Order: sequence, then C-alpha cells, then structure tokens
Amino acid sequence: MVKKVLMILGAALVILVGGTWLGLQVASNRFDSIPAGHAPDTVPIPAGLPAPVERFARAVYGDAIPVVESAVVIGRARLAPTGLPMPARFRFYYDARRSSHYHEIEVTWFKLPLMRIHERNLEGHATLDLSLFGKVDDQPHTNRAGIQGYWSEVLAWVPAITLTDPRVTWEPVDDNTARLILPELDPVEALTVIFDPESGLLDRIDTMRYQSEENPDRLGWHNRAFNWQLLNGTVVPLASTTQWGDAAPWATWEIDDVSLNVEVSERFAAFG
Repeated sequence: MVKKVLMILGAALVILVGGTWLGLQVASNRFDSIPAGHAPDTVPIPAGLPAPVERFARAVYGDAIPVVESAVVIGRARLAPTGLPMPARFRFYYDARRSSHYHEIEVTWFKLPLMRIHERNLEGHATLDLSLFGKVDDQPHTNRAGIQGYWSEVLAWVPAITLTDPRVTWEPVDDNTARLILPELDPVEALTVIFDPESGLLDRIDTMRYQSEENPDRLGWHNRAFNWQLLNGTVVPLASTTQWGDAAPWATWEIDDVSLNVEVSERFAAFG
C-alpha cells in the first residue's frame, strides 16, 4: 500500500512539474492595440547633437523629428528574474511631459494570467508592485532606477523624446558612442549609448543601476536592441534584451505596437 501511494504521489508530482513547465512554454497573447492620438507636429533635428546621435536621428526620422507628448508600447516578453523563463505580455505607458512611465505586465501560464506586475514612475517617484514578491513605494534606489528605466526605454522605442527634451543632455564620446546625461542623477548613472557603425541605429545602452533597496552598490545594467523595422511609420527595434552584469539576459522584449500621443492620464491616476 505504501509503495502504491508513493508511486501515485510520484506520478502526480511529475504531472504537476511537467504541466507547469509546459504552460510556461506557451507564448502570451498580445494586448489589443490602442489607437494613436493626434498626429504629432515635427521639428528640425536639434543643432549641436553629437555626430553619432544626429546620424541615429536621421536614420530613424529623416530630417524632421516628431514632437511626442505621450506613447503606449505594447508587446510580449520572456522574463527570467529567477532563472526560469516565463512568458508575459506588457503595456508600457509614457508621459513625455512629466518624464514618467507606467508598466503593466502579465505573466501567463497556458496564456492565462498567472501574475500581474505594476510599476509607476511618476516624476521620479516609483511604486513597484511585484504581486507575490512584494511592493516598494517611493524608495531612493527604486526611484533612481525608475528614472534610468524611463529614459532607456523611450530612447529605444520612442527616441524622439530623448532627441527633443531639454531636460537631458547629450555628450560625445567617440564616432559611435555618446552619453545621455539624466536629470537629478549622478554622472555614473548616465546612459552610455553605442550605435551601430554601419546602420547608425542604436545597438546598446549601458549604465550603472541599483538592483534593489538592500544592495548599496550599483551594478552594470545593459540593454541591446535588435531587428530594427518600420512599425506604424517609425523605425523601431522589434526585439531587445536586458541583463545585469555578465549574466544571461533576464528579459527579452518583442514589440507588437507603438501608439503616439495617446491619452494616458487615466492610467497614471490609478495604480494597480
């Protein structure tokens, strides 16, 4: 009888583990697209940009840059903060007037919501709800990391914001590299941006970033951009990765849609 019970329990465990693993191999459904708002005005490429930044601006926009007030980026991801890759879908909202973002992420299992993550960076004050893994509200390391997150994301997905916003400063480094100096942060927290020498498009963003409130040290934080394609009239990287230090990327992002000048105030007003 004991042997029979152990065999049943063993079989149930195999089914449970196998089912869990199988469900995490199924890609998430994408969120529905959000209609774009009014067509943006355009401005000439600002004078005085470092040479690789100006080349990047022309590669993406030509001779005129759109004036973006807000944006919504929709896509799917594979997240592995603990080493186990999990499928997810996301909707990221950006308010360029306030340098703020809101992240909605759903981790799924067999396409069903398994865990919801919400993060709001409102003018440098961050609230992060990781569902079962806890919540952080307006803490210094998370706030600083949120500012870096906002600027690195719009640099990759809505670069017009970083090319026209007077709150940030571009500094030259070499023929293919520049630094983006961020407001209210230390020089070590600036974004070092490397551009592809052939296409002129963004290739990598590097910086030093706080990983948690508990760790007093900043760690190397790296983002790569791939597969630049025309999407809704703008050239964007359809794939990108995020990693800490020399570790394997813990997130892979795939873009499905980008909508400009969308009304985002309602999403920022209510957290969760």
